Amino acid sequence: MTFCTFLCLPVVKRKMISVFLGFVFGVICALLASFSSTIPVDFWGSALMWNIIFNRVLLGVVVFLAGVFTVTPCGIRLYPALRGAIAGVFVSVDMAIGTMIQNADITIFWGILGAGAVIGIIIDTFATKYAGEGEILFKNLNLENQSCTRV
Repeated sequence: MTFCTFLCLPVVKRKMISVFLGFVFGVICALLASFSSTIPVDFWGSALMWNIIFNRVLLGVVVFLAGVFTVTPCGIRLYPALRGAIAGVFVSVDMAIGTMIQNADITIFWGILGAGAVIGIIIDTFATKYAGEGEILFKNLNLENQSCTRV
């Protein structure tokens, strides 16, 4: 399998789309957070900035991994919007709780969870549209009789 063929696999495309969009949304969220009056002046380069960016990249990774699941054990269809919202809220809970404890403001808590849900929906919708979901991710992924060669 050549490197170009590897990049065209649906599972690889979904990972690249999800992580890239997670990084983009992380930078956007950090930029928006820098305009807040409660953020210190030396925000850029601080641990808080990197925490926000890493949290959104992690959201991209979780959305990528969640793309394998299209049906719950109960038989309920997991549409990309629902799956992305669940992943977004799940990943954003730690940042929302930490911010709420520090600022003692419940609106920040709900705002971070809402932003995580919306970002998760956007990432999962784009990743599903351009790379697929479920069994489609493993189409053309023939791991039998493949030799592992280093590039």
